[in-house]
Amino acid sequence: MTLCMAPFVHMVQNPDGQYRTCCMFEKPLEGKYNDIKEAFDSEENQKIRQRMLSGEHLPECEKCDIDESHGGKHYKSYREFFNILFDSQYIKNPIFKTLEISLSNKCNFKCIDCGPRFSDQFGPTIKNNLPKFDNFNNLVHLKLLGGEPFLEKRNFDLLKNIPRKNMTLMLVTNNSIFPNDEILNLLVEFNQLDINISIDGIGEVAEFVRYGTKWSRFEKNWNKWFDWYSSSVDSLGNPVKKRPHVHIIPHFVMHTFTAPFYQETKDWSNIEVNSWSWDFLHNPDWLNLSFLPDHIKTFILKENQEFDEVLKGSLSKFLSSNSYSENTFNKIKNYILKHDVPKKMEEYIDLFF
Repeated sequence: MTLCMAPFVHMVQNPDGQYRTCCMFEKPLEGKYNDIKEAFDSEENQKIRQRMLSGEHLPECEKCDIDESHGGKHYKSYREFFNILFDSQYIKNPIFKTLEISLSNKCNFKCIDCGPRFSDQFGPTIKNNLPKFDNFNNLVHLKLLGGEPFLEKRNFDLLKNIPRKNMTLMLVTNNSIFPNDEILNLLVEFNQLDINISIDGIGEVAEFVRYGTKWSRFEKNWNKWFDWYSSSVDSLGNPVKKRPHVHIIPHFVMHTFTAPFYQETKDWSNIEVNSWSWDFLHNPDWLNLSFLPDHIKTFILKENQEFDEVLKGSLSKFLSSNSYSENTFNKIKNYILKHDVPKKMEEYIDLFF
């Protein structure tokens, strides 16, 4: 499939001020634009639409091609997500309906798979201007990221000043901060609220791969979220979900240091696998599972043998999508030698030497 509805309805604004047609689209827009709407209506975004309509297979969409090849998710790819949510009426009349935005890269974590664009723990703090609120009048879906969004106070100004009643909000958090009542009262006013909690392991694994994590605090905040949204009891003693429009969605990134620990992380969460969100990391190459040697790939599959068949097949396909790279493998070993590896990971790490 070459046609995707994202360029006709969607825009991404990163902390560094770059605009993208989609978070999966390989290249940012090259022009300098005053705001999101100007970028959405720009000539270069229109050219992307025309390329798709002409049937061109866009190399910039390779990440969705890869996701669709191995499957395993509720939506196989972002392309499928947009094509299900938005029909062809927007091809003739593009309307800005969904936005992914990071107002800054302000963060308290230095995750192994991150970098200066999304965390100021790697470099200077970068801030976007607060968008004009009238840009949000037709929006039906807003994805709010950071850095860590609960550290950026302007996010609360944004949430206060946009129409919430008919909008879905996805908020991506590292779960280091549980918001106060004022913020919670804003969040609950959205038509649907998806709290996407990044979790790439439990205990010392989490503290290693997501540097800045304090596991005791993570568990405490995790329980607070579930107490806030989950079931209560009515006057007859029947269970009633307090906030049925709220969803807690754990998100796991599978890469070189996390993949063997997905199964135990899911088991800890006590959340069914079909309620999880997860991705295979493509870059940097040394964190990409598909470049590992066969004996490590076999170990990863063994550690996740309780996967349902769809997920197991997806993992197997991704592992086989590339062959062993000695150069990449040496980068991994160099990283390991410079860092203290948690005891929990020692059996796995021994396979690299």
